[in-house]
Amino acid sequence: MYSTKPNQSLNAVLTVSQLTAQLRDVLEREFQQVYVVGEVSNAKVYPSGHCYFSLKDKDATLPCVCFRSDNAMLKFKIEDGLMVVARGRMNVYQPKGSYQLVAVSLEPVGIGEWQLAFEQLRQKLEAEGLLHRARKRPIPMMPRRVGIITSPAGAAIRDVLSALYRRNRYVNAVVAPVKVQGEGSAEDVAAAIEWLHRIPNVDVIIIARGGGSIEDLWSFNTEIVARAIVDSAIPIISGIGHETDITICDLVADLRAPTPTAAAELVAKGSAELLERWTSLQKQLLLRTDARLARARRALDRLKPLQVLLRYGERLKRDSQKVAYIRQRIDRAIDHALIRSRQDWHKQQEKLLVLGPQNVLNRGFAIIKRDDGSVVNEASSVQVGDSLVALLANGKLRLRVESVNPDDETGPPSQLKLPLKNNSNI
Repeated sequence: MYSTKPNQSLNAVLTVSQLTAQLRDVLEREFQQVYVVGEVSNAKVYPSGHCYFSLKDKDATLPCVCFRSDNAMLKFKIEDGLMVVARGRMNVYQPKGSYQLVAVSLEPVGIGEWQLAFEQLRQKLEAEGLLHRARKRPIPMMPRRVGIITSPAGAAIRDVLSALYRRNRYVNAVVAPVKVQGEGSAEDVAAAIEWLHRIPNVDVIIIARGGGSIEDLWSFNTEIVARAIVDSAIPIISGIGHETDITICDLVADLRAPTPTAAAELVAKGSAELLERWTSLQKQLLLRTDARLARARRALDRLKPLQVLLRYGERLKRDSQKVAYIRQRIDRAIDHALIRSRQDWHKQQEKLLVLGPQNVLNRGFAIIKRDDGSVVNEASSVQVGDSLVALLANGKLRLRVESVNPDDETGPPSQLKLPLKNNSNI
């Protein structure tokens, strides 16, 4: 048989299992608790709840596992790219001959685990659109029944109830007592939201808690509470901590109040505020009524007979002035047209005088006509013995044709026998 003791001789031969077991004993004994810093890569959570990942730096990679019980205790989600310090022990997985770090806790480098968990959840909800203003519901102006989710033993419940009844003693409050920190508190808050939905006529819900550290307020930074608020059919006001405290509950709620007391004041409208609102509305009503009455009076005045006559008299006067103006323009246009017409007539008359036969006769010419009044244009159109009349510039002559010689370039002019005296009565 071969010895499996660590101090065996150099010539001893070990099985793979024996060597692996010896390495496991050494690793697990020497590295029972180690702290390792590195960047997370290849992180994957299996249905069993175990998370397998690697820690790496520029020169090496270390396989790691965080079992379900330890993984559930982490406030943040193990994601690729995170720089963390892991605390755990070394372990050898014999079937594969590989070693790994069994991490029992992880601490982010450069940011606390609470803050990292807050940012991871905020980014997740924002990516789903659950933080958008458009998703949020309006708060009722005058709720009659208010649901209050808070600790029955804290100061927040007293502050909220005091503010409610101080501002409006007619409001009805329904208190859902819950744990506001510690294990199971987030589940309590989510269950209280569901319970208030079974109470009739709850108009709005206030989630209230006094101030504290991020650890004290952690119940209101959980996904279960955020989902319950988003799924609520009743508008929710968040009044968690002090004004500087911001929680996931504040981000997803329909309205965020800086303190629990402020949340109550936002809900309850006091009698003084209602009176002020009523007074304002009354003034607006009176002003609008007076304005309508004034318009009605003006309309009535327009319908009175005297006012109508005066109005139409003024209109008739304006129309008469307009007619007189148009008439003057027409008269001026007619006068100008007559003047232009007279001028044109005189010009045409002068042309006729220049071109007329009388002007030609004045230059010594004559017009020869037959007895029937037709004008003689050619010598060939008359015969010897025809009786003709010559029209002169002053008077007429009776002529008798003795010979006819048609005009040509060589022939003599026609010979006419003139009477012995001027016969102006022809």
